[in-house]
Amino acid sequence: MRAALFDAPGQPLIIGEVEAPQPLSTDLLVKVKACGICGTDLHLAAVTDRSGGMAPLGQGSIMGHEFCGEVVEVGSQAQKSAGGSWHEGDRVCALPYIACGQCLDCLAGRGHRCAGAAYNGMGSLAGGYADYVVLPAGNFLPIPEGLDYEGAAIAADAVNTNWHCMRERAQISPHDDVLLIGAGGGVGVHGIQVAKAFGARVIAADISDEKLDYARQWGADEVINVRAVDDIAEATRKLTDGKGVEASVDYVGASETFTAAIAALTTAGRAVVIGAKPGNVEINPIDLLIGEKIVTGSRHSTRTELMETMEVMAKGTIKSAVGKRVHFTEVETLFEDLQAETLLGRGALTYDD
Repeated sequence: MRAALFDAPGQPLIIGEVEAPQPLSTDLLVKVKACGICGTDLHLAAVTDRSGGMAPLGQGSIMGHEFCGEVVEVGSQAQKSAGGSWHEGDRVCALPYIACGQCLDCLAGRGHRCAGAAYNGMGSLAGGYADYVVLPAGNFLPIPEGLDYEGAAIAADAVNTNWHCMRERAQISPHDDVLLIGAGGGVGVHGIQVAKAFGARVIAADISDEKLDYARQWGADEVINVRAVDDIAEATRKLTDGKGVEASVDYVGASETFTAAIAALTTAGRAVVIGAKPGNVEINPIDLLIGEKIVTGSRHSTRTELMETMEVMAKGTIKSAVGKRVHFTEVETLFEDLQAETLLGRGALTYDD
């Protein structure tokens, strides 16, 4: 089969022929039909040591953690996690991680927090930048009727990460003002839709008018060009009559952006970081105490939340916002766009029928 193979940090992926994976008795062999491109992939391809929280990839690794496809072979003992059987031709979406299933977080249904989880396309598990993928059957979920393959792939990270964030971490309520920093990117533009679905008024911040126009297309109520203002938090307060926002979500995760996300909060506001870069943020504990503010992170989603996300997308409440599509053998062109910060929305990979 063809695959985009990791060669070395900072080097282009190599399109090559490798042996197709063979499923074990509890696995599914899936023909990949769609895959999303994430900024995490770009960062992972550049990792040289463990200092940034990611392990370097080995030569020949296959990346791609948000993918879906069609079952072409079912292991003899492969069962759905909720019971029943898989069949050839089933449409499936891959949960991006395989949790241990035994720790306290896993037993409580919070597998996304599992310290022993392995991630698709991030080293030990092959990902979706290939014609075929094998994973344990329990890590696939059925794609609901009404949702296409591309939508399911985008749901697997860009949408369900926001679903978990807005409901559980940012705790969005109707009539909240919400600041989204990096709102024109692949995760941020879906965050606009999810926040709107929860009833929020969305203030989108990004680095160019082009990205902000795109954010408006997907529902942003107000926009801030961060390169045209001296202070993101002050610009946010001007848009909220001096109040500040009930929640802010930072998809960039740089020191200056998360500092601004915290500074933009009103009383009892929640600042959430999703994207993350190395660095430190200074916080005044008195400000947190007096204002009862919450500063937290949000990491992916649970299995149930991915199921919910796909159902919501199947109903059309949230749509996949794909700015560019290329065949998976041309994945490097999307990496270049991500590096240049010119990609609007999510990048998506297509595959042969």
